[in-house]
Amino acid sequence: MTLTDVQKKQTCRILAIKGPDNLRQRLTALGVLRGQMVRLSASTLWGDPRTYAIGRQQICLRNDDACMVEVELCDD
Repeated sequence: MTLTDVQKKQTCRILAIKGPDNLRQRLTALGVLRGQMVRLSASTLWGDPRTYAIGRQQICLRNDDACMVEVELCDD
């Protein structure tokens, strides 16, 4: 499952970040790290881009980038 599969208000844990090195470095700099908890907080009318809450910050990712982040759903 990837970040693009997460529905609004679902919480998940990051398992891995795939893709080219420059994308992984950019996501890491934004705080997208393995083991972090992520929640989809908003999306545009068309669904791309989407806003994710990671810790106390909000980041906006295009679906092309979000599909490179593997996650697992957490039991709430």
